[in-house]
Amino acid sequence: MTFKGCLTDYLTHLAARGYNQGTVKWYRLKLQRLFDYLESQEIRDPKEVTPEHLHRYRLYLKDEYRTPRGQPLAEETYKDHVAIFTAFFGWLEGTGQILITPAPKEPPKRNKLKPLKLPRVLTEEEVVQVLEACPVNTPVGLRNRAILEVLYSTGIRRAEVVNLNVDDFYPERGEMLIRLGKGQKDRMVPVGEYAVKYAEAYLKLIRPWLAKSPNEKALFLNSVTGERLSPASVEALVKSIAEKSGVNKPISPHTFRHSMATHLLRNNADLRHIQAILGHASVATTEIYTHLTVENLRQAGKKARHQDQQKRPRKDFGPKGS
Repeated sequence: MTFKGCLTDYLTHLAARGYNQGTVKWYRLKLQRLFDYLESQEIRDPKEVTPEHLHRYRLYLKDEYRTPRGQPLAEETYKDHVAIFTAFFGWLEGTGQILITPAPKEPPKRNKLKPLKLPRVLTEEEVVQVLEACPVNTPVGLRNRAILEVLYSTGIRRAEVVNLNVDDFYPERGEMLIRLGKGQKDRMVPVGEYAVKYAEAYLKLIRPWLAKSPNEKALFLNSVTGERLSPASVEALVKSIAEKSGVNKPISPHTFRHSMATHLLRNNADLRHIQAILGHASVATTEIYTHLTVENLRQAGKKARHQDQQKRPRKDFGPKGS
């Protein structure tokens, strides 16, 4: 039994359970780092791994390992490493490939109330500012504007926008079919008027010139290769346009998803409808946006009270001097 063979089987198992490509890749990178470390210690068979080996590896991650930028691992990334190799060895044990997992079995954790981590969103004005920072007088500019409009209008994920095919876009109905989204489920999402307008203009005016093959199915194409855009390309173009916009916030493709959901909720959209559009398996995931709007109201209230205090004249209730 080798690490390579077990890794291939484990990743296949994850994919079969509905893990998306990004998550499977994340698991592969983290496990490969562990295997490289173990092989440097002359350990080449999962059956040879002991709790002591994994304890040393945890110390290595904590004290010695450095990222490509020369930084130590962030605490959350370190926890990811541990959780991933724990799950891997648990799978080996569960499938009978090893007798007992060498990974430490954590004692049950008490439910502690953690501060709610709210997603970062843009205001509606900031969204418009970013969108309008993208010029539409060039082929690439029009393509990029169409991508941004679709991201904001539909709330789809980065991987979902690059997986769109021409046949998935129904401009006359204002809909897009999202195939094999997170959880390997298809869903139909509504597309707003502006997104339809820019996507249809790109489809008619630009895409025919970008496509190098009549058999290419992808909706959004790379301007050089004429093939499907990569997720990294979408990430880069969003970041570039955001920097030009002057909006002083970190912005990624997922920021448009969070912003769209929040804006829908503020405009009294039904939570279940938002859940269906976003493709959340549970409405509990969508409920994060209700916390977000409440937090925004709280901050707005604080700001209003602060401004009111500044406007009101100060009163002196002390004794007046003679």
